[in-house]
Amino acid sequence: MRQITVLGLDLAGIPKNGTGFCIMSDSDGKSVKTGIVHSDSSIIGLVESSKPMLVAVDAPLVYQGVPRDCDSLLAGYGVLPVTLSGMSVLAKRGVHMASSLSDMGTQAIEVSVKACAKLLGVYNKDDFSMQKNLMSLDISGDINRKIMSRDELDAIICAMTAYLHLGGSTKTVGDESGSIVIPDP
Repeated sequence: MRQITVLGLDLAGIPKNGTGFCIMSDSDGKSVKTGIVHSDSSIIGLVESSKPMLVAVDAPLVYQGVPRDCDSLLAGYGVLPVTLSGMSVLAKRGVHMASSLSDMGTQAIEVSVKACAKLLGVYNKDDFSMQKNLMSLDISGDINRKIMSRDELDAIICAMTAYLHLGGSTKTVGDESGSIVIPDP
């Protein structure tokens, strides 16, 4: 049986702010390693060292400066329009990251942490409660060893969605203007 490794990224709009990451591997259950990185080169280094089968990013990976159907369709789950002030900075970094990953031959999908967390039944505004909820998904590793930041918790949701995607348990919402992958319970 082949080991699955995925990488979840809660991408920050600017490198000064921390990007949460989660490397999830199923070599011994679903084990996670989490942390915070800042620069694009640090993110690329994570990809090179972990060699994920899939990267799930909580940021727009397609941005043309116009509203996207996927954002409208998932607005009820808290997805913000990419045209919202401030989102364009995140979208531009997301597009750049998607291009860098593609150049490396690494597949990436766009996810929405809030929508995915709600669909997985683990969403909570309180970080500690969210961590406890995530632990109920039989995840091991860092989640059991430290109190996580919100960025790390969000990265775990991204990684879990990537893992589910590889297992065929997701659906894609959107079109060529942008698409978001969500769990399909």
